[in-house]
Amino acid sequence: MSEAVSLAVDRNPRGKGLVVLALTGELVVTSRDALRESAEAEIADGARAIVVVVERLTHIDTSGLALLVHLAGRCAEKGGRLAVVGLKVESQEMRQHLFLDQAILFADDVEDAVAAISR
Repeated sequence: MSEAVSLAVDRNPRGKGLVVLALTGELVVTSRDALRESAEAEIADGARAIVVVVERLTHIDTSGLALLVHLAGRCAEKGGRLAVVGLKVESQEMRQHLFLDQAILFADDVEDAVAAISR
């Protein structure tokens, strides 16, 4: 029997319309609903810009990356952006092959991400 995959989402509001969501665990097909539900709730509450911190993820699969692209689109619909902080080196190659830079802003740290999407 396989072990359940978990994803924890920590919420940190950063002012009107901006929230930081820090992830811990695995962002994969069996756990991605935790992020989807958290982000959609933030958007419903008026968030236009979301920073997703992935430094503490142990794994992210293509469905997790697809969810980030979807959420970037949802932010764009509201006139905002989605930024990702802390993507591991092995995922950066996938990011380049999938042209994720066209949909998502990638930053080195939270403050850079907040500044970039607040412009």
